[in-house]
Formats: sequence, structure tokens, C-alpha cells
Amino acid sequence: MSLLTLNQEIVNCKKCNRLREWCNTRYGNNPHYIGQTYWGLPVPGFGDGNGKILIVGLAPGAHGANRTGRVFTGDTAGDLLYSSLYKFGFSSLEISIKKDDGLILNDVYITNVVKCAPPGNKPTSYEFATCKKYLAREIKKLVNLRVILALGEKAFYNIKSIFTENGVNTRGAKFEHGKTYRFCNSNIVIIASYHTSKYNIDTKRMTVEKFDHVLLNIKKVLSSND
Repeated sequence: MSLLTLNQEIVNCKKCNRLREWCNTRYGNNPHYIGQTYWGLPVPGFGDGNGKILIVGLAPGAHGANRTGRVFTGDTAGDLLYSSLYKFGFSSLEISIKKDDGLILNDVYITNVVKCAPPGNKPTSYEFATCKKYLAREIKKLVNLRVILALGEKAFYNIKSIFTENGVNTRGAKFEHGKTYRFCNSNIVIIASYHTSKYNIDTKRMTVEKFDHVLLNIKKVLSSND
């Protein structure tokens, strides 16, 4: 199965009734987007399927990716993410507005642990477990993968769980912004980072400088592996 086929399977997924029902009620819920047609479906990954970098967030934003149909597109979290990716040569455009804006990612693939926007941005344990299987399959499909950037604690621990289930010794790995983890029986490096969410930006937990430093670290990891 190709990555494209897997993405179509994700879009067609109806396993989590709570999420499917909630996503479809976001239309008209935010006055800034009145009259816009919402995607309202599970949001697949996006980017370079041959890339060395995978960026993983928590879940689509209710009025971001759930509206536009593309990960980290149309909200504040995406604004910081894509502007920094552009700065480091990973994105063809500085801002991601909609699916057909022509943006192309270079060496980067972006996805979320949970594929549907959850109420309160809080997926249940069942929803995490269900969607984590898709993430595990995405990781396997990215055959050139060398670095996974986990945006936020939830993303980090779900990725760690996938590695552990695949026989990788991840003992002692804990979420810490900027921390790089190399495991003796895996050629994929995990880097932890605060999420680029609006809350983290407003509270200064995440800044442009902090995220640029994370991307610079990724560049260093890739150059050391070449």
C-alpha cells in the first residue's frame, strides 16, 4: 500500500463516532469563517513522501485543518510552523492558507497523532489508540525517514509508544523541549519540542527563536548522518 492509498484510508475513516460528529458541527461555529465550507473529515498527512523529516502534532485544529483539510493550515500553529520551515528551505511558501495554494514541502512530511479535531483539543484514550495505528503505518511508509519532530508531550509519548511496540529500547526517554533522543537499535532520531500552538505562542513558551533552534538542530542531525 502506498502513502497515497493510506491517506485515502485515513480520510474515509469513521472509527471514532464522537470525533466524526463533533468535526461536522464546527461549520458556522466561528464568526471569522462564516460561509466557508469546512473539510470536516479526518485530515491526512501532507508533504514529501521521500523526506527524511516527519513532524507530528497532536490533532487538527477545529478551525484550522478541520476547515482547510490540510495539516497545520489556516491557524496560528501553522503560521509559525510554516514560516520557520520556509526560512530553513523546507517549504516553498512562508504561509499555509489552503490546500490548493501551491505550497510544496521539501524533505518534510507533516501529520498528527489523531486525525480528527477533538473537542477541547483532548482526544480520549480510545481515540489515541485508534489513530496511533495510522501514525505507525505512516512512519513505516516514510522509507527515508531519519528524524521525527514531536510537537508536544502527547505526540512525543505516542511516538515513543510506537517505537517501544516495535522493539526499540526507549527506556528513560522523557519529554523535554529541545531534547534529542538516539536509540541504539533504531536509525531514527526523535526530537522533542513544545507545540507551535496559539496558547504556547501567547504565553511565550514557544517563540520563533526557540523553534528556529529546533529546526537548526534537525539540520545538524541530518548533516551528521550524511
